[in-house]
Amino acid sequence: MSDSNSENALNSETHGSANDTGRLVIVIGQSGSGHSTALGCLEDAGFSAIDNLPLALIDQLVALSVETEKQHIAVCADLRTSGFDAKAIERLVGNLRNRLADQCQLVLITAQPQEILRRHQATRRRHPLQKSAPSLEAAIETDQISVDALRHLADLHIDSTETTPVEFCSALLSRLGLAQQSQAQLNILSFSYRRGLPSAADFIFDMRFLANPHWQKELRAQTGQDSAVKDFVQADEAFQPFMDGVSALVSASLPRLRSDGRGQITLAFGCTGGRHRSVASANWFANWAATQNMVAQLYHRDL
Repeated sequence: MSDSNSENALNSETHGSANDTGRLVIVIGQSGSGHSTALGCLEDAGFSAIDNLPLALIDQLVALSVETEKQHIAVCADLRTSGFDAKAIERLVGNLRNRLADQCQLVLITAQPQEILRRHQATRRRHPLQKSAPSLEAAIETDQISVDALRHLADLHIDSTETTPVEFCSALLSRLGLAQQSQAQLNILSFSYRRGLPSAADFIFDMRFLANPHWQKELRAQTGQDSAVKDFVQADEAFQPFMDGVSALVSASLPRLRSDGRGQITLAFGCTGGRHRSVASANWFANWAATQNMVAQLYHRDL
């Protein structure tokens, strides 16, 4: 199958139109070429991504997940894969294409030898073939020969040399006919400072400057989920100006964060106990995000 013809077939299909059928993308590439990055991109695009599954199990996975459950699956196979062999790959791909037709695509990812050498040296990760090869350069050369034997099977080929991860993902999804996520997902959470800062937070907002409902006897047992506490917190004259500033900050930051390939942004609102001010603030921001048609999830860590 020629690269141009297969791309035309792929691009004629939208991701949404495949909802009633499963889809399989097999990613093959040299060690260090970017196939792990490719799996991450496909996972963000709605695929279930599986790395280094033994070759003998791929057929079973496809039968259950793609053909029966109609899922979108991305599988990476490379020289680490048990049973990996050019002839075995050719038989597997031929069988899967007979069953899935255009819903099965094989993506070949490569990079120039000097680029792969530089990446391995930068990450200090051992090449899978280094135990049996006299040098890293020899391991890379052997790996390239094994991958070259599979070029004729590829529906599309991407050379990741001198591309950033964002550029690479954009090219991969575009050539597979998949729409990139148009906006980063917001993870909005509340937390208690007593229990420590949330390690995954990109932005942390300290709400302890607001009047504390804890000192109101009738509100102490309630949380920011309750309307009385919410009204008390939002009645503080400092609340709205601060939240307007948070909204402006997020609105200004998101376009740049999206362009840098950030799929998720976590905003954390904290207070002393994690039950009143932080919860009310996180809820307010989640409601605001909904009015802006932002993709958001809300989580109260310490309730």
